[in-house]
Amino acid sequence: MTISDTHVPFQLPKEVFSNYIGKIDILQINGDVVDCFSLSKFDRVYRISPMDEIIQARQYLIELIEYLYPKKVVINFGNHDQRFERYLSKNLDSDVLELMPKTSLELICEDGFHHYDKRNHTKVWYEPLKNIFNDIEMQYIDNWFYQIGQTIFCHPLAFNGQPMKTAEKAMYFFRNEGYEFSSLVMAHTHRIGQYSIGNTDLFEQGCCCDTSKMNYSDGKLVNSQREGFLFLGQDKDGKIIKYKQERLN
Repeated sequence: MTISDTHVPFQLPKEVFSNYIGKIDILQINGDVVDCFSLSKFDRVYRISPMDEIIQARQYLIELIEYLYPKKVVINFGNHDQRFERYLSKNLDSDVLELMPKTSLELICEDGFHHYDKRNHTKVWYEPLKNIFNDIEMQYIDNWFYQIGQTIFCHPLAFNGQPMKTAEKAMYFFRNEGYEFSSLVMAHTHRIGQYSIGNTDLFEQGCCCDTSKMNYSDGKLVNSQREGFLFLGQDKDGKIIKYKQERLN
């Protein structure tokens, strides 16, 4: 099963995935786990601290993984996760920047982190996810895409407002780069769709955030965002043999 665009703190409750408890071999999380709301270049009417977002995202992932209980979890980053590095690169000296990770997901999944509460004079250590689950394999991919079997999961910076065109553009990109695959799953667009080009199946998987709180395009007369996720079944050769697109709004 693949989910994406939870945009913590705007995530949907874990209960929306209740039909898949105990039925998942791999939970693939296709980027934009954290919204990085306070680091956005867009106007904000209120502020959420980056540390609060990171702590919330870590707790959400723990609860989600415990709830669904997959055999393996694979997480790659998205464009919102990359806001972390872009913000630091603008505000820190390059020598200091070398001490920092690319995304907050690296802290959550791989390294762990401290929260230094200056007001209360406390320091709290948050263990990385890889050390929390003894019987579930955790894999963090320090990239915007990852391939499982014959399926590429991706979360690029590029966006096309026309339905499925972002996925189509990604397909041609990976073909030109020499990747061999028979299907591609696109996060990022907050749209749901599927069609095939030749022998390649393309999917846009929707988002798993409360879109009523994500008004990026308010007043721009674009199609509404679609909440949803994608369940895939692969054969022994990694080709898709079944799928179900779950729509949540």
